[in-house]
Amino acid sequence: SAVLAAASAANALPGKAVVDIAGHPVQSNVQYYIIPAKIGAGSGLIPSSRNVNTQDSCLNLDIVQSSSPFFSGLPVTFSPLNTKAKDVQLSASLSLEFDSTVWLCPESKVWRIDHSVQLRKSFVSIGGEKGKGNSLFQIQEDGDAYKLMYCPVISSVSCIDVGLEIDDLGVRRLVLSNDKSFAVKFQRAYDDSNSNCHLRPRWRMFPLF
Repeated sequence: SAVLAAASAANALPGKAVVDIAGHPVQSNVQYYIIPAKIGAGSGLIPSSRNVNTQDSCLNLDIVQSSSPFFSGLPVTFSPLNTKAKDVQLSASLSLEFDSTVWLCPESKVWRIDHSVQLRKSFVSIGGEKGKGNSLFQIQEDGDAYKLMYCPVISSVSCIDVGLEIDDLGVRRLVLSNDKSFAVKFQRAYDDSNSNCHLRPRWRMFPLF
């Protein structure tokens, strides 16, 4: 696709640990919220159907920002391709997965890229499989924050930025982008030692967040 052809080269320092908002290394298989780096740039991330005119809320579940103010979204876990890695490192190939006890859809909670030929866009969706090409991402530095990149090949050279697109209904949806990345930070979930972390909420079934 045109997006893949315009893949950008990443320049992150390999082996450097990703840190959360408390300054601690982000750990693999531990729950974190992915939140906007910029205050006022929206809420946390949740799954939501791309198809507004259907009663099937599980159809084409994309990753979007919640419309609820100050909501941190659903927590995610990071699973590095290197299963022995305890901490998540820059430029390391990994898969992301929503970690929620409430999940009524048949699709997996693993993030993947869904290339829509009809819409000529590549959406960040769910229904992937850990370790597979369309579910491989990397975390790179973006100023004083981070950005997610889609890296179907285990190489930083073939990575593409994950950006934000606001659709006609005002939904802020994650897509692959040649123009601008989505700057994020990571907040550990349910950590009593971190005063900045939110208390465990009672999850409702998406897309009602």
